[in-house]
Amino acid sequence: MELKRKRVVVTGMGILSSIADNVEDFKQALFDRKCGIKPSEKYLEWFENANASEILQDLSWPTLSDETVKSMDKAALWAYRVGSDALKQAKLDDEQHREKTALIVGVSSAGTEAFIPLIEHKLDQFSLNKALISGSFSSCSAIVSSLLGLQGGFELIATACTASTNAVGMGFDFIQNNKNKTVLIVGTEPIYLPTFAGFYALQAMKKTPSSPFSGLPGMSIGEGAGALLLEDYDHAVARGATIYGEIFSYATSCDAYHETAPDPRAEGAVQVMNSALNNANLTSNDINYINAHGTGTEANDRCETLAMKKVFPNILDIPISSTKSYVGHNIGSAGIIELLACFLTLPEKKILPTLNFTEPRLNCDLNYVPNEFITKDVKFFMKNNYAFGGNNCSVVAGVKSDEPHLSTYEAKKVYITGVGSITSIAHTFTESMDKLWSGDFNQEFQISQVSLDCDVEKDIKLLIESLSKNKEVMQFCYDKFGQENIEDYLATEGVVHKINNLDARKILRRFDPRKANQISTFALIALTQTLTDAQRKIKRDGHTLGLIMGMAKGPQSTVNKYLQSLFPDPTRVRTSEFPGSLMNAISTFCSISEGIKGYNTTLATGVNAGLGAFAYGYEIVRQGLQPQMLVGGADESMSTMGIYLESLTNELLMTKDHKDYQLYSKDKTGFIAGEGAAMFLLESKESALSRNAKVYAQVLGYGKSNDTCYFDKENIKKRSQAMQSAIAAALKEANITMDDIDLICGSSDGSLLQNKIEISAIKGSLGKNKDIPVANYNGYFGLVESSAGLLNMQILLETFQRQEILPIPYTQEFLDDEINFVKVKMKKAIKSVLQLGATEGGNYYAIVLQGVA
Repeated sequence: MELKRKRVVVTGMGILSSIADNVEDFKQALFDRKCGIKPSEKYLEWFENANASEILQDLSWPTLSDETVKSMDKAALWAYRVGSDALKQAKLDDEQHREKTALIVGVSSAGTEAFIPLIEHKLDQFSLNKALISGSFSSCSAIVSSLLGLQGGFELIATACTASTNAVGMGFDFIQNNKNKTVLIVGTEPIYLPTFAGFYALQAMKKTPSSPFSGLPGMSIGEGAGALLLEDYDHAVARGATIYGEIFSYATSCDAYHETAPDPRAEGAVQVMNSALNNANLTSNDINYINAHGTGTEANDRCETLAMKKVFPNILDIPISSTKSYVGHNIGSAGIIELLACFLTLPEKKILPTLNFTEPRLNCDLNYVPNEFITKDVKFFMKNNYAFGGNNCSVVAGVKSDEPHLSTYEAKKVYITGVGSITSIAHTFTESMDKLWSGDFNQEFQISQVSLDCDVEKDIKLLIESLSKNKEVMQFCYDKFGQENIEDYLATEGVVHKINNLDARKILRRFDPRKANQISTFALIALTQTLTDAQRKIKRDGHTLGLIMGMAKGPQSTVNKYLQSLFPDPTRVRTSEFPGSLMNAISTFCSISEGIKGYNTTLATGVNAGLGAFAYGYEIVRQGLQPQMLVGGADESMSTMGIYLESLTNELLMTKDHKDYQLYSKDKTGFIAGEGAAMFLLESKESALSRNAKVYAQVLGYGKSNDTCYFDKENIKKRSQAMQSAIAAALKEANITMDDIDLICGSSDGSLLQNKIEISAIKGSLGKNKDIPVANYNGYFGLVESSAGLLNMQILLETFQRQEILPIPYTQEFLDDEINFVKVKMKKAIKSVLQLGATEGGNYYAIVLQGVA
């Protein structure tokens, strides 16, 4: 069915940068050609000639209590500030509008600040309260949505330097599918020591302010935040909103070339620009201006110039500039700040200059608008950003909203045509399913003891011992565990579902153990299984296949190694670990290994982030942006330090015995951590039929919502209502009712609170049909955080094949007699199923699948 793409306009903006802390002042600073890059007040302590674009203004928070401010990190505070400003400018003040507004945050270094005192060995400055509130990677999204009253679902994109540009594209898609009329996009990025040290050690820094495309090469790191409120054009007009610009299309791609260096042939950059133009139904001749990534490094500037030459035959006639010469490289918030600069200056028929421009470098021979504004009327412009791992993103936008430009797409049916996984049960999906249905697996064998005596670095042990002497931590441990020290608890109670006896070299065709950490290995094993299962061989068509990964804690082992190398001398940090410590490193590793060059994104929304990846992959295929998408999640067993901090900051207690992991239990709560990966291949019906692919199921629709209870977590009624909203949205898109659902599968982590929220939402959605079976299979694998819902969903696919439902394992007495919990293996005709999931921050997913005969 041919559909017109909805017009997506910008109706609100917010900014916080080194040169201004509000939109009007930022606009003036741009026209004044103000450069915010100067010697760093903080990092000169460690690094010679350290320059940075830092936020040094005194900021006040009159709408927040002192207690709330102290519990938040800069990433969340800044996101709240610019998001609030954007909503205020858009006059989106009423509760009804905000309830339907989604939030997407782009960031690279989230959840870091609370632990900086530990990283910098300043233990007396460690705040347990800040760790509890702001200590997870996904906390920023949950905090901001709660404070601003946004309930339309949230996501956190962690693709390093393309994160906020990528977030704009995802928001664009939310609006295309009628999920939201308004989406708040935020990019936020404080500079922390690990980030600064990493770029410094890579010798990417310049001793003076960066001068993209000219003079001596080198980047200047920056920090800041920006926000754009995206809105359906008709909705904006109906409420009388002021329109500041319009988004026409976007695209992403992956070089699949190197962990840090761009492809010297610039193929990924060429692909992403061409895709963005095609999605907007435009040609290269339609673009009047390009806002370049323009970091100032030799490799970026050379490759980016080459890419533009390949895409635009008339490139010498197109002005190009880099906003990073004003505010430095803002990493995760770079794209949105640069887009915002365009929306402020282009309506004045002025094109931003590239400041600090001197002599063009070799092979940099385009019109980079040196130092002075030029006058030009711009209808369509392109905003490009590139990131470590070869992640590329391009947005086509404009400022003339009175001249509509419409594109169309054919809505596709989306099938699941490939599956792969690795868990504590087995190393393949097929073997896992056979063992689960036969009951022939030794659960005791999969569980490994975790204690402080396991093999960790000496300084980590000393750090834990020192942290245990912190009075605030000791009191918390006493209140929570009935003792003053957590060490004894961990040594006796901590267990985890481990993947044992794995030799990846026997499974993977292309595997370099020197470059592979544990989590990336798990992801690659699940991914290659999925491709084999789908009979999809990548030859020279990697650009037709995309990859979206959902992350919870990400590459913990690599992060720990990298952080350990910061001291005693942060100038000698291990550069080999720096790119691998990023959240999108897993997607990078898989893409390079298999040559996957299509749409590429990493979501780091926490527990069940894989369901967010699944929904987004479905949306990309549904809109015909990509014929095939790999979607999945991966987790490695938590390190000792990770378990220690998890026990401090998490509501759950890890259980001693796997049989005590009883989901929806009347009297037992707790969890067992798990590790592993799950992957799916989503494919358009046309693509699947053209290659005679095996089809597991059709994706009928999805729903997303979030509560605003991050600071009120015991509000079960409001939180369950949010999950019900996600269920209703999924059923609506699927065009069915709850009466058509044959099985509901939850993915509660096992805490009493999550059990009650999920069961309450199910009861509120069942209506009169109280007999629908309800299952949850986390007990088999442990809580594989990002992949929990996906692993449950894989069992649902097998249920379609066998027409038999597995029971919930181990639970003896269930907490609600009105729910038809699956207590024994059950024969039943299964046609349509509903998969549910929630993040620890209060984001909810519902996905409807239908078996295909």
